[in-house]
Amino acid sequence: MNEIIRYYRPEDETAVSNITYRTGFKGEDLTGRGFFDDRRLFFLLSIYYYARFEPEHFFVIKETENGEVIGFICGTPDSARQEKRFMRTMAWRILLRALFVTLWRYPRTFKTLLTILKMYRAIQEHDRQALYKQYPAHLHINLLPGYQGLGLGTELIHHFEEHMIRQGAWGLNLSTTNYNRKAVPFYEKLGFSLHRQIPFKHPTLANFQELTYVKGLKQADSHDPADSDNSAASTL
Repeated sequence: MNEIIRYYRPEDETAVSNITYRTGFKGEDLTGRGFFDDRRLFFLLSIYYYARFEPEHFFVIKETENGEVIGFICGTPDSARQEKRFMRTMAWRILLRALFVTLWRYPRTFKTLLTILKMYRAIQEHDRQALYKQYPAHLHINLLPGYQGLGLGTELIHHFEEHMIRQGAWGLNLSTTNYNRKAVPFYEKLGFSLHRQIPFKHPTLANFQELTYVKGLKQADSHDPADSDNSAASTL
């Protein structure tokens, strides 16, 4: 298969939003599952921030034969700063959508949103600053189901790692769940290791856990993050 990786462009938003939804259920399609039918809200919660506010760290992969965007990878070199910026730029957008659209048109989605917010609060209670000091950058990667398992995800990860090294980041973190059974071995194969597991009482999934994976990035100057307090610090 011939494909190209390039920076995200505003005209990619529809395709990226579609990919986000079609990979939103443990890496598979959310369509028709009934518990998160508000596609726009799902995009606002997950990927919209990166497309709007950090497009310089957002890459799409296109199939050259038909020009279709089939996947993307995005993130930030500074997770601590991104969390603060997300609250400042996205909280009001999510709240307005939830109260004036989701609550009335998609009541089941609104209940799911409350569950997601509880989970986010539980995750935030853990010490994330220590994580960010050692692994400041983070990423999100999504590929359409029909293009998974072809090596494209590996290409995207390597491309993003090189980009983060150029940004001065010395470590990556990412989040997934124990239910995303395709993603876990994929990350481990690429050198990510399990950093922590956070159990969460999910309303429908038994033994649900949020997993954080990490990977160190080699810098040309062999920079040790412990040597500096002023070095760059870095999800549903």
